[in-house]
Amino acid sequence: MHGEYYTRGEIMSDFVNKYRQNVDADEVRSRFTEITDSEIPIWTGGPSAMSMLGRYLLAALVLLVHLVFFWAAKFEDVDGEGNLNLVVGLAKVILDISGVFGFVIVMMIIAKINHYLNVSTSGGWTTSWLVLNGAIPFIIVVLDWSGKILGNFLDNVPDTPMWLDWYYPLLGILSSLFAIGMTTHYRNSFQYAITDRRVHIRKKFLYFDTSSVGIPYDKVENLKVDPPIIGKMLGFGSLHVITDGGVGDDQMQSTTQEAPDRTGLFGFLTGWFFTQRYRSDFPDDPSSCLYAINEPMEVYRLINELMDDR
Repeated sequence: MHGEYYTRGEIMSDFVNKYRQNVDADEVRSRFTEITDSEIPIWTGGPSAMSMLGRYLLAALVLLVHLVFFWAAKFEDVDGEGNLNLVVGLAKVILDISGVFGFVIVMMIIAKINHYLNVSTSGGWTTSWLVLNGAIPFIIVVLDWSGKILGNFLDNVPDTPMWLDWYYPLLGILSSLFAIGMTTHYRNSFQYAITDRRVHIRKKFLYFDTSSVGIPYDKVENLKVDPPIIGKMLGFGSLHVITDGGVGDDQMQSTTQEAPDRTGLFGFLTGWFFTQRYRSDFPDDPSSCLYAINEPMEVYRLINELMDDR
């Protein structure tokens, strides 16, 4: 039959077979142990490297903030009247008014803005990383003050650390390298596979946060391709598998939940801290969709053809 191939009793079209020929079935099964011997691996992939561009840019921004405060604390203004001189001058004003606590406040504001926007960089570990950037100098200064106060009343108080100007670039470099390393590991933690019977989504983050989902084609109600603006330019996007009570429904429910009612001062503060911008679109959770894969429309067609063959 022209344009079709018989494999293990199954008929595959030219389009499907093109992908199947480029996949090492044994290698895919070694990574996806839940794939049965009766399944035929057709496609495998993972998030595009460019899908993490926002996190890499955020790491660069954090490093830049540290370097600006270091320059403001250690050196004179930048020559000229450009934007960099304006930024350094503003950092000098902040340090003159509040010292290192001004830097802490700036980092907390960045963390809150990033969290509120509810974008790809607004996840829990990214927010925690941003808060930690501000918490470290705050803790050092508090320990230093506490040691000096205790020294007025007690003898033999251990020396407490002091916040030094060169800590700004040191913290910025170490923190940014950590964020880049974690981002790379995070991207590599998600693997996707498509067989002739199921769509497999696998997560293995930090060797203890693991999950595996296999979605049979008879459970799939719809597919939705959701490329971001940069994804349209670079050729990647997320493919959401909408099921009758599975992964896709969980995603939609997470976007329509109402925020809990918080009253009183404590409720106001916690409400402000946890509030995020409402999003009516699908949240791009790499463990619940084929996140930021290359050529998403081709994979969309591939799944459709496999579903039609069932």
